[in-house]
Amino acid sequence: MNQQWLTTLMSKGIELEQSLRQQLQTAKEGLKTQLEDRGIRLSAADLAALLEEVSPKVSHAALSYALDIVRPFSAGMGLRVSRLSDTQVEMVIPARTRNLNESNGMHEGALTTAAIEAAKLLWSRHAPMGDFEVSISRIESSFYKTQTEEARVRLELSETTREMVLSSLRAHREAKAEAEIKIFDDHDQAVADFHLNLNFKHTPAIAGQTT
Repeated sequence: MNQQWLTTLMSKGIELEQSLRQQLQTAKEGLKTQLEDRGIRLSAADLAALLEEVSPKVSHAALSYALDIVRPFSAGMGLRVSRLSDTQVEMVIPARTRNLNESNGMHEGALTTAAIEAAKLLWSRHAPMGDFEVSISRIESSFYKTQTEEARVRLELSETTREMVLSSLRAHREAKAEAEIKIFDDHDQAVADFHLNLNFKHTPAIAGQTT
């Protein structure tokens, strides 16, 4: 009797999860279509800011889905934002087939892509009004272990670095910075780390300009 009840409960849980996933996918596609129809370019950081006061969990979930819209290259990786503030970001890389190599370990390319996405996402929270671009000029990486389960990308941004970059953008519309990104497993053991050289460009918004 208990076994039958447990089986029924698990079945209902799977049905509910599938239903929620379908609803979220439909909502994401509808949002993308509406934005494109209006000529609006979706900003993941702006979306997070709007939702974060209501619910950080909702904000992180929305950001995770927004990544698939604004970053076609990483679409399908299933990157999830688990922590985001003005100075920190944590992104989860799931151990799905797309992210694994032939030995079922986390692919070095997937780790590298997630590190870059995390850096761009954190800096996008501080983007001045107008067009803001972040590009990578150099990457140095070290890989410490084969990771067969999900991994977590972490980056912290110091206030000093942030203010130096923003000051340079205001004065010269260009800036440079470095970022140290670390990747851990669920036991906080080091999986890899990356040293990125970042280039920033900013074109101020024109007064009265509309999107």
